Amino acid sequence: MRTLNKKSAIFLTALYSIFGIFCGNFCLWIISDYLLNDPILALFFLPCSLRLGIVLHIPRRFWAIPYVCEWLLIGLLWHTYPNLSVQWLYVLSLLSYLVCFKAFPYYTGTQWQKLSLQGGFIFIISLLNASLLAPTNHFGYTFLVSLTGGLLVVPACYLIYEYLFKHRWIPLTADLIHKPISLRTRHIFIYLFLFILNIYIQTTLPSEFMRFAIFCLAIPIILLAFHYGWQGALLGTLLNSIALIATSHGFSNVEMTDLLLSLSAQTVTGIFLGLAIQYQRDLNHSISIELSKNKWLTTQLIDTEETIRKEIARELHDEIGQNITAIRTQANILKRLKQSEATTKVADLIEALSLNVYDTTKSLLNRLRPKSLDDLGLQQSIQDLFLTLGFEKQHIQTDFAWHNPQDVILDHVTEMTLYRLCQESLNNIIKHAQASHIKLSLSVTNSIFLSIEDNGIGMDPTHYFNGFGIKGMRERVKLLGGDFQLHAELGQGTIITIRLPLR
Repeated sequence: MRTLNKKSAIFLTALYSIFGIFCGNFCLWIISDYLLNDPILALFFLPCSLRLGIVLHIPRRFWAIPYVCEWLLIGLLWHTYPNLSVQWLYVLSLLSYLVCFKAFPYYTGTQWQKLSLQGGFIFIISLLNASLLAPTNHFGYTFLVSLTGGLLVVPACYLIYEYLFKHRWIPLTADLIHKPISLRTRHIFIYLFLFILNIYIQTTLPSEFMRFAIFCLAIPIILLAFHYGWQGALLGTLLNSIALIATSHGFSNVEMTDLLLSLSAQTVTGIFLGLAIQYQRDLNHSISIELSKNKWLTTQLIDTEETIRKEIARELHDEIGQNITAIRTQANILKRLKQSEATTKVADLIEALSLNVYDTTKSLLNRLRPKSLDDLGLQQSIQDLFLTLGFEKQHIQTDFAWHNPQDVILDHVTEMTLYRLCQESLNNIIKHAQASHIKLSLSVTNSIFLSIEDNGIGMDPTHYFNGFGIKGMRERVKLLGGDFQLHAELGQGTIITIRLPLR
């Protein structure tokens, strides 16, 4: 019983498919005959192209369905036009079947490759049609008719196939029903308006302005290609083709040749334009993904660096601090054991040296990992830098401006980077600038702006990035996607401006 039901389902599916495809072929033949006024050329223009488009996108075991529909249409033509010799059209259909059968295994790859292969299929079938029809019709005209129809219909079949079978469909569940549906009505109305405008221009514009009509036809293709890639461009060319075919009737062969050339040119141009836009968009998307990965890796790198610094600082503090305490203790014991003047001097020297080592280690620990940044925050840590580096002792006036009106909380990596930039800049000013006045301002709004200015001796512009300190600052800023600028001239001070994005 199950086998019988399965066979019945297959039979009914095949029957419905034959009926649907035959109706489609017949409708396309009506449109083609209206345009070309030739029943055989009308068969080559759109119905044969539909058959090729279907065959390329279904398994070979179902190929009999579109070919049966085509043979039924040929039989209908034979019955309707008994004076025409249409028997050889069956032979032509079988030859096209052999061509598709041999070349079908190669129809794979990317969209570029498939569209290129479609062009090859269309070209070969068009040559075959024109060659067999050459004794009764003009070779070039027949080739152009078949080529234009293939360019219009076969990519459209590929577009429908991609949408139906390569698109991820979401099942209709209760969750989906309650989701708000956003329709892009603005786009629909814009393209509908352009489509109606094209038909109006084609029907009412004087012949002297027909070149302007071609320009109007290109606008929907460009807009659709920009929004939806090659699929949108193909849809635009189909709309334009409908507009051109609907307003074209009773043309001479010369005028019809111009129309067919226009349809072919706009279809090929639109598809390639859409593919180029889509490729550029995909490339930009890939680049943005890589940039995001690089930013994440940079964050991890800086975070790892600061973690290592923290560990080293902790080890130095624990080990050296204990050893210095032990040395001072031993020095005091040495003073008590022998109360000679030489022993006292040596013990005092040992204690002084240990204190010096302690102060140096403390300074290094602060540079490795500022404890104030964890305890007090970035603003207070920068203010502590002025005290730690001894600007007041050297009679250097400092102005510090902090601007964060929205109290934006900066992440750990950004805070540490800003602190290191300030630390390196102020350290360079102390060592080399010979400045008497320093201005440091930090603003956090839509992005982060840091400015450090001094009135020191400046530097030679050709030697900006000779030192490792400024190079390191620039690299830190670039790693976080920021902008680093340094302006300095001899005798005119130095200005460093840094912009960092909010993370």
